[in-house]
Amino acid sequence: MAKQEDQFAPQAAFLVTTAGDFVNFNATTLARFYQPVVGPTAFSLFYALHSQLLERPTLADRRLQAVLIRQMNAGAEQITHALHRLEAVGLVRTFAGNDEQGDFYVYQLQPTLSPAAFIEDDLLSVLLLEAVGSAAFAHLAKWARRYELTSRPQLREVSHRFLDEFHVAAESVITAPAPIKEARQQFSVETARPSLAASDFDWPTLFQLLANQPLVKKDLDAHRQLIEVEHQLYGIDVPTMKDLILKAVNLADNHFDAAKFKRVVAAAYRQTGSSTGTNQPGKKDQGLTAKDQQLLKSVTGYAPADFLQGLKEQTGGFVTASERHILTHLLADVKLSPEVINVLSWYVIAELDNDLLKANFVDAIANSWVKAGVHDGASALLQLKNFNQQRAAGQSKGRPRQRKNYRGRPQIEEQMPEWTKASQAERTKKASQAEVQEVQALLAKRKQK
Repeated sequence: MAKQEDQFAPQAAFLVTTAGDFVNFNATTLARFYQPVVGPTAFSLFYALHSQLLERPTLADRRLQAVLIRQMNAGAEQITHALHRLEAVGLVRTFAGNDEQGDFYVYQLQPTLSPAAFIEDDLLSVLLLEAVGSAAFAHLAKWARRYELTSRPQLREVSHRFLDEFHVAAESVITAPAPIKEARQQFSVETARPSLAASDFDWPTLFQLLANQPLVKKDLDAHRQLIEVEHQLYGIDVPTMKDLILKAVNLADNHFDAAKFKRVVAAAYRQTGSSTGTNQPGKKDQGLTAKDQQLLKSVTGYAPADFLQGLKEQTGGFVTASERHILTHLLADVKLSPEVINVLSWYVIAELDNDLLKANFVDAIANSWVKAGVHDGASALLQLKNFNQQRAAGQSKGRPRQRKNYRGRPQIEEQMPEWTKASQAERTKKASQAEVQEVQALLAKRKQK
């Protein structure tokens, strides 16, 4: 079966469906909050998929994905990258299938989050802030609250509860009637997305450092995931995290301001990219050479964002917003450890000499590593060595191996003409009188034609 993560296949078929709660989709939220994060191509792809919706679709209604390529007027690689972005932010879920007619994919459109939920999401809000800047982010936050009271008076809720107004038979609540059971069976149960991997952040020490500071301590628990995401992405140590948190405290009420914290971290690490990690001694792993051990020391102890920044500085480049999104995805969704991500970055940028991390290529490598059980930097390096050895063995058994240039592309070896194989004496030998006359006769014959 074709691998959708490798390339958007024009010859494969597709159908478009929606999640059960797609009625909550809001086009304005998509344009204002999601579009700056996913980019214009992914934004267009979402509406291209939306235009392919059919009521009560069946497999007989599927069409070739070449239809989407023509509609988008874009290449397969662009559409692949756009689709991955829509999947990453939760706007599309992709399901693959195969039958006697070939491969097919089902793209299930998901509703947008509410503006408040988007801002509360630790990953999406950070990406939006990086994409639009502090001023535009503050404007969007203000727009999301445009129908709320500008003042905050003391209010108490006096709303009536459901059972205060409606009577439902107890037996019907305990045992659902048959029509309700049948209706429920028609809805597929969707599994929740995986949560962020557990962090190694030293929370007790952070609480101790903040014990005597003017800060509402329960705010730290409420925003624990946000702090852990920033720690894993940038490798922020406890003392530095304490300083960043205090910079995000509202001096009027001592509450932790999550939006301000995101701006503080983004400003500090987007501009400087300074690493708070330290090189840790590498493990003596079987199968790794001395050079591999040295590389292992280089990738250990650095946060993925800092390590990638270091790689880019060696070539005069910089870490793009798209690459930061890829690193966050590898941490939060794929749940790779920081040193495994660093090995992956080294392989793509330094070993293969690419200018950028590209989502489809990185996802393909990460997917194979997860299947192989890669869990740390040493196993990632061993996986690379095994891959290279298997590829070399396969090429030596088959047709002659093509030479590769430094970017991994095959070089074409042209067949050289016979005259290039002659010696210097043969190439500089003067022609005889008879040979000269023969050539002159041929030229004269050609002029007569």
